[in-house]
Amino acid sequence: MSNPIINELIQNRIIPESICHWSELKGGTHSKVGVIGTLNSPKMYVVKSNEPQRIAAETRFFQIYKEIPSLPSVRYVDPEYRYFVYDFIPGETNYNRTRKQELMSDLTKLMLQFYVQAESLDEYEWVEDPKRVTEDILYSESIIGSHLDAADHALVKDIHLRRQKRILRADLYVLHGDFGVHNFLFEEGKLYGIIDPLPKLGRRLYDVLYAFCSSPDGLHLPILVNAAEQLGNEPIQTHELIEDMIMALYFRIATCLLHHPEDLTLYQTAWKEWKLY
Repeated sequence: MSNPIINELIQNRIIPESICHWSELKGGTHSKVGVIGTLNSPKMYVVKSNEPQRIAAETRFFQIYKEIPSLPSVRYVDPEYRYFVYDFIPGETNYNRTRKQELMSDLTKLMLQFYVQAESLDEYEWVEDPKRVTEDILYSESIIGSHLDAADHALVKDIHLRRQKRILRADLYVLHGDFGVHNFLFEEGKLYGIIDPLPKLGRRLYDVLYAFCSSPDGLHLPILVNAAEQLGNEPIQTHELIEDMIMALYFRIATCLLHHPEDLTLYQTAWKEWKLY
């Protein structure tokens, strides 16, 4: 084949010589992702290339959680972290927007309950660092603008100030970091695989909220309370959970305006519901 990475993998006997099929997929902002296989099985492995620090971070994440079946099984990591190879996971990112409660329950059973606390090797960014969150608020405010009222922007800043102490006390886990429906694979409507982490450190609740807000359906308090309770950490403080949700929803509205403006009305409806709690 003319692809240099595939030729390198074949020469080093990482993949069989019968590999002759390559199809490029849409990856992340900086990733290049291709599916490779044989004439009879065109989808056997995925080859993902990126900046070395990104590849090192992602493959470290997969090493930590290598026992989780819903995550890719890594076959090979380039010693210089230019790329890595994992087994192809079948499925589509066609999430059914009427099944939020089922999705959140499945995410806990397949992934969230296995999260581990960070070790010294896990030098990932702390996603809820108060300084970082302040910057994220200001950036989101610049995107959202008049789509929310001035009082709404002020509410988010007040919540940020109030919750800093409990954020600082929280245990830090190794998180997926991009835990949204765009990175979930479904087979016949059921959650089957989880791909493309951007590993971070933080509370498990961060990934819960990220997943919950990543689609505009089912954004109701009982569903979120049920998902948070399934983590089994400690009794849920509902008022704190509501504050965390308002923060997560605020950031999601900014993301929506940038990438999925067609969902804005649904997120604005959810915002009105949550700020009344």
